[in-house]
Amino acid sequence: VMFLCPQPKKLELKKGYYRFPVGEEPATTCEITALLGQKESYRIEIDENGVHIQAADEAGLFYGKLTVKQIMLNFRGCLPYLYIYDEPDYSYRGFMIDVCRHFFSIEDLKMMIDAAAYFKFNKFHFHLTDDQGFRIELESYPQITAIGSVRYGSHFGKIHNDEEIYGGYYTKAELKEIVEFCRERHIEVIPEFDVPGHTSAVLAAMPELSCTGEEIKPQTTNGVFQDVLCVGNEETYKIIYSVLDEICEIFPSRYIHVGGDEVPKAHWNNCPKCQAKREELGLKTMEELQGVFSQEIAAYLKKKGRRAICWNEAIRGGNVENDNVTVAWWMDKTDASVKWANSGAPVIIESFSPYYVDYPHGMHSLRDIYVHNPRNIKGMKKKKKNSIIGIES
Repeated sequence: VMFLCPQPKKLELKKGYYRFPVGEEPATTCEITALLGQKESYRIEIDENGVHIQAADEAGLFYGKLTVKQIMLNFRGCLPYLYIYDEPDYSYRGFMIDVCRHFFSIEDLKMMIDAAAYFKFNKFHFHLTDDQGFRIELESYPQITAIGSVRYGSHFGKIHNDEEIYGGYYTKAELKEIVEFCRERHIEVIPEFDVPGHTSAVLAAMPELSCTGEEIKPQTTNGVFQDVLCVGNEETYKIIYSVLDEICEIFPSRYIHVGGDEVPKAHWNNCPKCQAKREELGLKTMEELQGVFSQEIAAYLKKKGRRAICWNEAIRGGNVENDNVTVAWWMDKTDASVKWANSGAPVIIESFSPYYVDYPHGMHSLRDIYVHNPRNIKGMKKKKKNSIIGIES
């Protein structure tokens, strides 16, 4: 029995073993060939002459070598004769790390990225801003980083519950270091700047961007908070665009994640500026107003050659166009995401259950995560590969 994760598309074990001295690497030849058409695909043959890897591209070669490493963990001083062919089901295979609630060191990030690369993940969703911390060095608005990166206590249950000052952020040089580290492992880093909700850390530095103007601080607990960015204030867009400019300078990724989840509308409903913008645009609901907001942010990114990813709440208003928006589907009790997917618009499946691996194993077991079929979503058409571009955990 040989344990490989993920299991390759085709594995044929043959009679015989290739033997080599313990502690040494097996003789290996590598080749990139157009005969393997699909990106990231590879094949491996092991015979009496050693290991032979062919791949469609550099990424496929990288994954082929990783598979050989996994095979070697199953044996000592020998490798079975075999044939393997593998190709990805999805072009987007993501993992998210949240550094807002808990700030990870560069060394810890690299360790987790290495682990993800080993299992052939190719997208790193870098969740850099939230209510509990803003972790990006900014030159245009340094006060956002200085104030938003520090909170006065941490109350996340029994494990992390204290009154100590908690802070930290990454310099631009450190973030570029992570980008390069990931590039070497064929991983695209997708930064998230979460707007217009989950912005307590931003509003702590710039309370004038809220609907009330009241003083708040970065949050010390998890949750959904009422203070969000005022989308009727033109200054809000100016600052968002400036932050996105700096993010795009740091991260060369095709995708930029702009959040959009869990946005309470209570303050918008009582805000003259938000109400005026809704009426000016002829909108009926505040969900539609969030849709316009998301559309404007996506249009700005499009001008910069980037594509926006939004959490599924951003499309509830039904007025977000799909020309430059990809939806990250984590939990949707409406039919908005199903309609989006069935229209052919791109979707990343990030289902709360079972993909949220920060929850206890009893709730979201490793087995459930591995065997979960993201296409088995109620209401989604199955007559083709539809619009699911990938998954994220």
